[in-house]
Formats: sequence, C-alpha cells, structure tokens
Amino acid sequence: MIKSRSELHSQMEHTMNANLRSLEDNGEYVDYNVKTNIIESNCKVDSIPSKFDGYILDIRPTDDKFLYAMMVKKEREGQEKFVLYLDTFFDRYWKLYNMEKSETINKFMDKFTNLLSIDSLWMPHQMLTDIEKKLENVGFSIKFKQEVFGEDDLGDDEISQLTMRLWSKGSKPSKQLFELLRNNNFPAIKTSTRLINRKDSEIKFLDEVFFDGKVTVNKGTDIEEHIQFVDEIIDDYSFKMNQIEEKRMSLEEIDGGFRINGNPFELKFSKKHNIEKLSERMINSTKPFRLWGITHDRTNDFLRISGVDTHTGDNFSLDLMPEYARLYLPEKACGNLVFRLYTNIQQYLDPGVIICDEHGSIF
Repeated sequence: MIKSRSELHSQMEHTMNANLRSLEDNGEYVDYNVKTNIIESNCKVDSIPSKFDGYILDIRPTDDKFLYAMMVKKEREGQEKFVLYLDTFFDRYWKLYNMEKSETINKFMDKFTNLLSIDSLWMPHQMLTDIEKKLENVGFSIKFKQEVFGEDDLGDDEISQLTMRLWSKGSKPSKQLFELLRNNNFPAIKTSTRLINRKDSEIKFLDEVFFDGKVTVNKGTDIEEHIQFVDEIIDDYSFKMNQIEEKRMSLEEIDGGFRINGNPFELKFSKKHNIEKLSERMINSTKPFRLWGITHDRTNDFLRISGVDTHTGDNFSLDLMPEYARLYLPEKACGNLVFRLYTNIQQYLDPGVIICDEHGSIF
C-alpha cells in the first residue's frame, strides 16, 4: 500500500506513461486510467460509515496527515477489491485519486456520494465552458434526457433525448459542431469537456472534466500539472460557492423589529411547465435532485414547497410557477443544493433555464 504523497504521485505518473505508450504502440487506451474525483464534504473522515450499500471501507492514514488510503471491498465473498486515495487537504473539497477501472469506480462513487453529508460536485454547462478558457478544448459530451415529462407532454419540435460525444485533434471541430447545435435549438448542454495542456510541443496531460467533478487523465507525462489543474477547478467552484452562500437568508433582530438578510435565487425557465408534475419529480427524495418536500400553499399557477435537502438535512423553501421558480436558502444551509438543482434542471428538464440573484445570472 502507498504510504506517502510522493509514492502516490509516482504511481500515478507511471500509470499515465503506461497509458501513453499503449496509445502510441496499440492505438488504444489501457483500462486503468488515472482519475481524480472531487467531492463536496460536510463531515470529517472518521464520520464516514465503514459499511454502506454492500461496500466495506477500511480507511487508513498515511505518512501525510491529509492523505488516507481507502481500502474498499464488496460484502459478498469473491467480489472486487480496490484502493482509492483520499486527499483532504482542502477541508470541504476532497479529492479521491485512483487507478482502477472506470466502471468499478463509477459504481462506487454513485453510492459514496449518496451518503449523508457527502455529495459530488454539480457543475452546470456554464462552469464547464469557463474551464475551457484555461486550456485548448478538443472535445465534449452532451447527455440530455427529458425525465420530468413523458413523450405525450412534449411538442412535435421538442427533443426528449440527446446523447453525443466528440473527440478531435484540435479545437475547431468541437467549436463548430457545438455552435451548429446551439444555433439550431438543440439541447446544447455539455456534461463533460475534453482539454489538452501542451507546453513546448509536449502533452503534459489530456484530461476530460465531467460535470460531477470526475477528472480523467486520458494521456500525459506530468502528474503535477494534472493535480494543479484539478486544484484550480476546486478554487473556482469554492469561489462560486462562497458567492452563493453569501446570499443565504436569515432574520436579524434590530432595534424596533427585524431585518431580513440575503436574497432568494430565481430560476427562469425557457418555457412554461406543468408545476404539479414538476414538483412530483423534484421533491420525491430520489436522485438526481435528492430533495424531499411538501406543498403547503397552492393555486392554479403557484406552489409553495417546504423541503429538506437529503444531502445534509438542511431546510429550504421553493416557490414554483409555470415560468419561474424561487429558491430560499436559509442561513447555514449547504449551497451545493443550488448547484445540484440548477444542473439537474439543465440536464433533465429545461436546457435553457437561467438562475439569477438580485444582480443577474449566477453562472
């Protein structure tokens, strides 16, 4: 088992180099890519349960006080065992490094980020576009699926599902195809972006960044460049999180009365929606929204919902109208609810939705 950060980086770079050689020699990638999963945590390491959803965890410290080895196995005998490395240097945003098969890690992360106080990142299309400004964009993926309304609820010109994946050598094909989709009113909402870092004609890394915080190294030569890039993603997400949580609402007692601090967030839909069906899908406590709530005020075109974020147990309030929604995030509630709600509305309901505060669009 790896005992130090330097050993981990060395092993990750060795895996990157092996992947690059396989690509050059065989024209294909190996199964075991270097991957970093960024997660949003509202708990301490010792609060992570040792058993959940058929997995058993054994978390062991290393020589680095922020780095842990996470030994994972399935409860049933004969099932896979694998190791992830948990980096807690950033108090709220942890990094899980691994060199395992993507299918194995994806299944585990799906369960792990569903634990209380642990969540994935939720980067809407606009945040992925901002990441593209740092490096050369050579590909993207789109995965839109209308899951709130059925085929009978959609118009003849509406798209219920679009899945697309483009990889290119340069950035021109990626830009041209995406603009073509957007100009023709397709649901042009990226769920991943593929970026290349070149320095002096050498490929330092070719990474794919996914909306949920997974960053896969497809090939490269410098693991430190990849890690620095991941840290920049965390910095940007943390900055946006701070902006959002500054808007959380509270009631302050002052001389002669009370003062309301903070502001609600307004979601502007691109068209009218059936709010009864929308609320049924949004607050049933299941994925992807992970929200539970009850409607305590309703008219023909208005619902007021009191809800609970099942990620943390925090309360929230939501006003739902055919063309708008208004989210009230109380003091001390986790701001990841805003990211999760907006990103999932983009991907599963309304690609043209916009979220604003009192100054305008947030993303």
